[in-house]
Amino acid sequence: MTSAPSLIAGVRQFLRAHAPFSLMSDEDVAWVAERLTLQYHADGEPIISPDDGPPQACLIVKQGQVDGERRLPGQGLAGAPQTVLHLTPGEVFPVGALMADRPVSTIYRARGDTFCWRLAKPDFDELTRRSPPFLDFCRRRMAALLDLSNQTLQASYAAQATQWRAMSAPLHSLVRGRPVTCTRDDSIRVAFEVMEQASVGSVIVLDAAPGGGEASVSGGATGSGDATVPGDAAGSGDASVTGGAPVVGIFTRQDVIGRVALAGVSLDAPIGSVMTSPVLTLEADATIADAMLLMAQRTIRHVPIVRQGALVGIVTERDLFVLQRRSLRQIGDAIRLARAWGDLVTAAADIREWSRALVAQGIAAGFVTRLISRLNDQLTARLVVLTAAERGITTDAWCWLALGSEGREEQTIATDQDNGLVFAPRAAAGRDALRALGAAVNERLDACGYPLCKGEVMAGNPRWCLGLDEWCAQFDRWIDQGDPDSLLNANIFFDFRPVTGEATLADAMRAHVTARAQGNARFLKQMSDNALRNAPPPSWTGGLLGQLFSGEAAMVDLKLNGTAPFVDAARLLALAHGVTVTGTAERFAALVERGAIPASEGSAWTDAFQFLQSLRLRVQHQHAAAADNPNVIDTRTLSALDRRILKEAFRQARKLQQRLSVDFPG
Repeated sequence: MTSAPSLIAGVRQFLRAHAPFSLMSDEDVAWVAERLTLQYHADGEPIISPDDGPPQACLIVKQGQVDGERRLPGQGLAGAPQTVLHLTPGEVFPVGALMADRPVSTIYRARGDTFCWRLAKPDFDELTRRSPPFLDFCRRRMAALLDLSNQTLQASYAAQATQWRAMSAPLHSLVRGRPVTCTRDDSIRVAFEVMEQASVGSVIVLDAAPGGGEASVSGGATGSGDATVPGDAAGSGDASVTGGAPVVGIFTRQDVIGRVALAGVSLDAPIGSVMTSPVLTLEADATIADAMLLMAQRTIRHVPIVRQGALVGIVTERDLFVLQRRSLRQIGDAIRLARAWGDLVTAAADIREWSRALVAQGIAAGFVTRLISRLNDQLTARLVVLTAAERGITTDAWCWLALGSEGREEQTIATDQDNGLVFAPRAAAGRDALRALGAAVNERLDACGYPLCKGEVMAGNPRWCLGLDEWCAQFDRWIDQGDPDSLLNANIFFDFRPVTGEATLADAMRAHVTARAQGNARFLKQMSDNALRNAPPPSWTGGLLGQLFSGEAAMVDLKLNGTAPFVDAARLLALAHGVTVTGTAERFAALVERGAIPASEGSAWTDAFQFLQSLRLRVQHQHAAAADNPNVIDTRTLSALDRRILKEAFRQARKLQQRLSVDFPG
């Protein structure tokens, strides 16, 4: 037992430098330090193995390194164990086995002279009871490390980020007053008077007034442009329900000229005749990120907030976004109001600037990539419509498809085009015109900063401008043949999503490919074998990760060896279980919901994937202009914490690929 005060102080200092101890209270860290004993292990010595039964202690690497070895599925006892885990000073093991009171599944072996701190199992159990941060780390190691990384990243931008709110905060936390309302039968004049009295920019229209039939306003003028006035909810951090009348519309100052003044509508006409209806609403417990995505997708600036159908307030773009350049609404308006395709070049640059700002704030990668994809969808859809109109082509018999990363809503900035076009049988006679349309759109997207696909996976290629039956027949051939080219095409084209045009054509394609793939076990096995070819970097002994954690140069392709194993595995599992969503995180969530994978595994795989995505975004925004491969990172540039999370993400990728080996055996 370490009892000398100087020794205990040294142990505390060591623990404080590593998670989860860096998150724990001083009292709990001291409690741990007083109970640790030090043990030595010679090079090659097994520390814990599956034959030892449930572990009797928690170990913390103090000096040296510990490798985890495991026989991969299908190898049997004759196969040589593979190094699947590498632990460096400060790391804790074997947490999962201790929590479940079961033997370890990995042989932990010392590499070089290794010292470990030992915390006996009863003390480990007591620590999980007395320290919530330690228990949280043990239950969700990947997520806990990610939280700490995001906090560190956000802190580094604190001086710039004071105006930003946490994207996961609930919308009701933004509501600071009672909403200004009127009924659909109130006159336009009454609605104007209510807005003027409250000095707000919009009024919510209800089916019936909450307390009887008059427009509702109270308190002094706010001058904020928001459709709220000070009330009891102000500063409370929650929202008070104003009444049970359903929201049927909204009227804003921007509607006055076009809908009332120029249209010559009498001020005595009911507001219901000029309001926007139906109105898009969000639940009070929805997040700020949800509102931001909705505003980006629909180019709106006011979102009424409801709870169980009753209005509790309104959130505006002004509440959500403060950026140095253009607002999200301005970007959306620039896209929507573009009269010529050249007008979209600036909007495309603004989308990239937006993403840089979000990455700088440490916003979750899943949210950033969805926002990029949805803004890119708007821009692409407008570009397609403008180009089609120039050529006299209507949009009612065909659909523009997003493929690959954009089809998954995982598009980063350094992403080229992947798109296609599907048309209904009645439009077959216009095939050449549609192909020419696709080629023109491809060239214009390139001018907007979305590079042409080197593999020519674009709607302007006759191979990918096909009728519905032709697409389905193509899918059938890939599934039936299962050769390398077919599997490569499946990885690109099976993630399709409609962008603009007749979406039912894409829905029919999705139903067809899902049913066909799910029923072909041989194809699923071939997809599994193909997915296993893109593995995380090799083991540390004599391999890339030996350099990674020894401080030498270590270049990692975050796409090929990082996100690709998660993307490929999620696609395969989705096909096998009839899941129709296309996003990687959404696929894992749907698989958990169906009971196809455990919730703990789905959560860990999603967290690992999102961390790798966030690293890709950071690398692309910082170094892409000068990089031949914008997905490659020199891991020496990472903090110690991010290197540790990267290592854990690779471990999760291996676990996921081991799952594929078990689910799709030879």
